[in-house]
Amino acid sequence: MSVFKKLWQLPVSGICRLKLLNVMGLAIILMMFSNLNFFGNNVYAADLQQIQVTGTIVDEGGLPLPGVNVVVKGTTIGVTTDMNGKFALTVPDRNATLVASFIGYITQEIPVAGRSVIDISLVSDALSLEEVVVVGYGTQKKVNVIGSVTTISTSEITASPTNTVSQSLGGRMPGLVVQQTSGEPGRDDADLLIRGQNTLGNNSVLVVVDGIPERDMNSIEPGDIESLTVLKDASAGIYGSRAANGVILITTKRGAEGSARFEYDFYQGWEKPTILPKMTDAATYAQMINEVKAYRNEAPTYSAEDIEKYKSGEYPWTHPNTDWYKETFRAWTNTGHHTFRVTGGSKTFRYFASFGTQSDNGTYKRSATSYNRYNFKTNLDAQITQNISVNFDVNASEEDMSFPTRSTGNIFAGLIRNFPNSPALWPNGLYGPDIEYGDQPLATSTFDGGFDDDKHYRINPMLTATIKIPWVKGLTLTGNYAYDMYFRVRKFFEKPITLYFFDKPGYLAAGNTGKEDGSAFLTGIPRARFAEPRLTDYYYDSKRITNSAKLSYERSFGVHNVSGFIAVESTDYLTKGIQGYRRYFISDQLPYLAAGGTDEMSNGSSVGIDARLNYFGRATYNYAEKYLFEFTLRRDGSLRFSKDAGRWGTFPSVLLGWRVSNEDFWKNNVSFMNYLKLKASWGQMGNDAVNAFQYLTLYGFNTGFIAGSSKNYASGLAQSSVPNPNITWEVANIFNAGFESQLFKGRIRWDVDAFYQRRTNILWKRDASVPDFTGITLPDENFGIVDSRGIESTLGFNGEAGDFSYTVNGNFAFARNKIVEYDEPARAVDWQRFTGHPINAVLQYNAIGVFDDAADMPGYPRVSDSYAANSGGGGGIIIEDYNKDGKINADDRIIYDFTTVPEITYGMTIGLNWKNFSLTTLFQGVGNTWYRADFPIMGTWGNYWQYYADDRWTPENKTASKPRAFERVEDFWRENYLTDFDYYNHAFIRWKNLEIGYNLPQDLIQKIRLKNLRIYLSGQNLALLYNAFAYKHDPEVSNVTSYPLHKVYAVGVKVAF
Repeated sequence: MSVFKKLWQLPVSGICRLKLLNVMGLAIILMMFSNLNFFGNNVYAADLQQIQVTGTIVDEGGLPLPGVNVVVKGTTIGVTTDMNGKFALTVPDRNATLVASFIGYITQEIPVAGRSVIDISLVSDALSLEEVVVVGYGTQKKVNVIGSVTTISTSEITASPTNTVSQSLGGRMPGLVVQQTSGEPGRDDADLLIRGQNTLGNNSVLVVVDGIPERDMNSIEPGDIESLTVLKDASAGIYGSRAANGVILITTKRGAEGSARFEYDFYQGWEKPTILPKMTDAATYAQMINEVKAYRNEAPTYSAEDIEKYKSGEYPWTHPNTDWYKETFRAWTNTGHHTFRVTGGSKTFRYFASFGTQSDNGTYKRSATSYNRYNFKTNLDAQITQNISVNFDVNASEEDMSFPTRSTGNIFAGLIRNFPNSPALWPNGLYGPDIEYGDQPLATSTFDGGFDDDKHYRINPMLTATIKIPWVKGLTLTGNYAYDMYFRVRKFFEKPITLYFFDKPGYLAAGNTGKEDGSAFLTGIPRARFAEPRLTDYYYDSKRITNSAKLSYERSFGVHNVSGFIAVESTDYLTKGIQGYRRYFISDQLPYLAAGGTDEMSNGSSVGIDARLNYFGRATYNYAEKYLFEFTLRRDGSLRFSKDAGRWGTFPSVLLGWRVSNEDFWKNNVSFMNYLKLKASWGQMGNDAVNAFQYLTLYGFNTGFIAGSSKNYASGLAQSSVPNPNITWEVANIFNAGFESQLFKGRIRWDVDAFYQRRTNILWKRDASVPDFTGITLPDENFGIVDSRGIESTLGFNGEAGDFSYTVNGNFAFARNKIVEYDEPARAVDWQRFTGHPINAVLQYNAIGVFDDAADMPGYPRVSDSYAANSGGGGGIIIEDYNKDGKINADDRIIYDFTTVPEITYGMTIGLNWKNFSLTTLFQGVGNTWYRADFPIMGTWGNYWQYYADDRWTPENKTASKPRAFERVEDFWRENYLTDFDYYNHAFIRWKNLEIGYNLPQDLIQKIRLKNLRIYLSGQNLALLYNAFAYKHDPEVSNVTSYPLHKVYAVGVKVAF
């Protein structure tokens, strides 16, 4: 029976029945229209159906993000992700849009489009204001930070397949100068400076890991780092006596509430040198040696037939053509990384633990170089009661390093020196000869010459207790105890290498031509700087105990927000070491002290102590997060200085800020700039990174004497230094002013900082005032002054369109220093005074060309050139007569201001995300950096750079850009008149890093019972887009005998379950 019939049969009156009829008629009409609309638009009705949406939210590195807000746009329907980054949400409309937002990340809007599984990758937002950043001894909301502070996250640090943390920082932050001057595994830590050089002495940055100063950042597993923050101005003042050179704060990851989450991260990489120097081949070298002989009026060494045979490559026994770099280096080698982590916990107990390995085999073909690091990390957090919590952290590492017994400098000097017409290997596979001392690089880079086994162990436990004082709201007492231990065990065993020398006259006399086997004419000879094996064993250990107590207070009273703390911290150091030396071994197969002889044996030991005691505090206030104020004060005492004079130092800092964008006049008139903060600061900081105990008279053992009729020997003591009881801290007065801004609702960020620093009381010797010939050695004195100034800027963009989002962030920094006062000798001419120029400026002649011949530049002064007569007066460097006095002498030298430390640094990071795909890339550049890059032993005792051979002066090429072929340092421009000809621009732009990743869809990985799976490809040091270095070597390495940097390609996986 129909509904209408049932309604009609109800017991009602006629009028009611009539009204009911009208209602039913209206209902029928509405249903008809409804049906018409339904059949005309099926989709519309379906769209109104609810849908259950699940998914996982991760960061750029594929790690899950707990606590992300996921809301249906235009509604109050929403959830937050759990500790595994997962969410589940009932969406009322299949065409709805989800909004995912999280502090520190760019908010994304994602159309549902009928999907039941939506995985989201959020991109770090450098523009976020609500983000909490780490500052000295605490944290602050980014919006309230007044100082010059820059932070990067774990995803940026781990984007690079590198061995250490420092290698991954180049180009990422303004003001941080990162120079990786060597690529040798185990010795490839980058040098870090904040805002360049600011003192004549130690410019080392203070590194603080989880609140403990002076821990080693490069022994940490990079993936265990939560954030890395750089303090560049008065914000570092809370570290007082050690903050003058800037501070790097590293915070490691901690556990989170939720079920256990396991993560495994690995990559396998392949690496090769970025650039290897190009040397002359055998034929070119022979021709240049003949030219050198001609300029000296000597007979040529090589005949035209010899040169042709070198070119042919058909006479390997008599006329080899050796590329020593190619013979010594592999095309590719391996690097690898593995890390396993677990995290989780409850409301009362949380845990984080990790174990990782890092390996690198080096790029020598028969490599004795290898690096293996093993890391263990655990952070445990326990909430004992409502007001008491305890944290226990352990960071431990083992570094196993192996090296050849010959230093990197020796091996690379051998690569440069060894002749291209001498074989690295004879055709039968035996080692070729050396020039001297056994320095044949193909052999010395192996274990054939012994080994240098070097192991480093670090164990850093720390216990922290926090008590919230229940009867005073906002008052907290924190105590900390850290016991850092370091051990080093090294075994250095060296022995001669058998190299094979060829009897060429006997070989030719036997009727051979150079093509036939010459094995019978080889003689093996042990070669080294010594005749038999030698061993030195080293053992070194240190411990550092850090205790601190901090009483902090934080409260808000309406729009008034106050916080502060007072603290005391003490640090004690003890180091000791022993070593033993033996020679005359029974066998080179027993590299142990007990197997060595007692003749010429020696033992030694060392011990060192240090201590500091610090009192410090900070007070901050802000009014409605609009007007910001911060004051810090630190009182430090150091055992390095006398208690009667300079042991204690006081270091205050003041920081002021104004959020102009919170003012009504700004909101009403400058709507396009939604955020503007002005800031200024002044801080006084110290530097005690100097030799300790200079206030004491130091003594050392001397050769002793024979006393009395018995002629007994007695050792003696002799004074080894003159004390200075008044030495004290270097002091840095640092001024900083700048602004932070955001435009177009945070789409664009632009920040600028300008700074000025005056470093006074710099400890330096008055060497110039008291010449060496007096025999007097003076102690350091506090009298040097250096000024530094510069500017830094960051500019960032971000945006999204549907499933696509992007970020572009660039940074730029300029820093220049100037010596205001230090001890230097009297100069004959004012323009040669280093005062007023940068630290390590270079005094040298200015080269303005190459003489064509004797008739070139008539009347222009020349220096004495012993070989010009046989070159027709041509081929020598033209030196500028700077003072125009008609002669070239020492007064014509001028100061070149650019040094090995770049004044300009910059970088650009680009991030792209589309659905489950992500791409991040980094470009790094430096400018205003020059340094000398020559090598003294070239000619008859060593090969030439190809750079010197190209367009060199010859009698047939008189208008050359480079001078004639030279012999070692005999030609005037090679030693007595050093010019800027070998002083090179090392500016560069490097494609530093690229990572392309893909997060597998959640519905797929759930089927294999995983929580997340990310696959990625990455690369490091991919290409030099610009290289100003004329040699075209890698411009970042420190000198021509440094181990090259590596280009790395890697494939990796991050999996969570």
